[in-house]
Amino acid sequence: MGILLDFTGSAPPLSTVRAHVAARAARIPSLGYRVAPDGRSARLVPEFAAEEHVFELELPQDKHGSEAGRLMLSLPLPEAPPWDVWLIRRGDDAYTLCYRSDHALRDGTSTGCITRMLLDDQPNWRPRLVPLLRPGLGGFASVLREGVSAMCTPTAAPAFAGELTAVPEVFHVDTALETLREVGRAHGATVNDVYLAALSEAVRRWYAERTDRAHPPFPVSMPLSVRGPGEETTVGNKVAGARLTLPCDPRGPAAGLRQIVVQTRRLRERRHRYASNLLINAVPRDVGARVALHMADPAAIAAVTSNVDVGPALVHQGAQAGQAALLTSLAAGLRCFTALTGYHDNARLTVVHDACFTGIQRLGEHWVAAVHTLATD
Repeated sequence: MGILLDFTGSAPPLSTVRAHVAARAARIPSLGYRVAPDGRSARLVPEFAAEEHVFELELPQDKHGSEAGRLMLSLPLPEAPPWDVWLIRRGDDAYTLCYRSDHALRDGTSTGCITRMLLDDQPNWRPRLVPLLRPGLGGFASVLREGVSAMCTPTAAPAFAGELTAVPEVFHVDTALETLREVGRAHGATVNDVYLAALSEAVRRWYAERTDRAHPPFPVSMPLSVRGPGEETTVGNKVAGARLTLPCDPRGPAAGLRQIVVQTRRLRERRHRYASNLLINAVPRDVGARVALHMADPAAIAAVTSNVDVGPALVHQGAQAGQAALLTSLAAGLRCFTALTGYHDNARLTVVHDACFTGIQRLGEHWVAAVHTLATD
């Protein structure tokens, strides 16, 4: 898992990035951990040189950053501890900084926070985390129903059918973050609701233009943070999963948004994320891990749909990043991962997908179009 930060202008020297990261890493104790050999816990690495975790790449033809994304998905992490920072020069007037870590030790929230602590000239921003709430019976019932549903016959998502190649590809599209906020205010929805409604509409349009057929509603898995205040950088992938149905409503994205708002509001009212977290942690660790994996079984869901806020403008050595993107590799068998990264005034949709899907970049174009359709409804 990682965060990509795109800059324009000349890249700084590798030596200054190394010095910057080394000085900051000393203040982040959780960077000193690796996954234990049993795969069930984290173990402290007694000593490591942070500057040896900073590398560089030359990609002079990578104007849009797609090759940088592919490489960040495929290059191995250092072993002890498993994190690194890359300076990627994309020609004379563009470069990318990327912080990566083992997903078992980080989730999107902590990855975004550590990225800023390592690279921001003024690393004062922290994600807004709320105290963990006690769920009621409705929350536990919601999680159990979800578990039963996960055991049933998978719902077809024909837009994502195809023989997998296990080769990941990635692309990004951007729109104004304020547009999503305005749509949310107008419809009594969150930014996440708007993102998912536009994604649902994008899948419907993309499938229809290829087949001239309607796409059925389909399930996705949505990670939900269960980090509390003070846990911004603590070790662990602290998320609970929830399943949502993207409606692909033929009446358009506004109708789909109304259905998504009902689903996410029900999850909040029942405190679903806290019930799921308690249930997973109440059983033996290996059992909990198997249950969590089954809930996100690639055979039963078409995509994982993530959403992370990485805060206001980030300035590194005097240069402001223009865009930020959350990136993660595809779990075995997973066909598609989408992430909305809110950063400063930009909303970036990142799509990591199996290479078997030709022409899937149209999904991004349809997503941007669906956001603007919602803005004008």
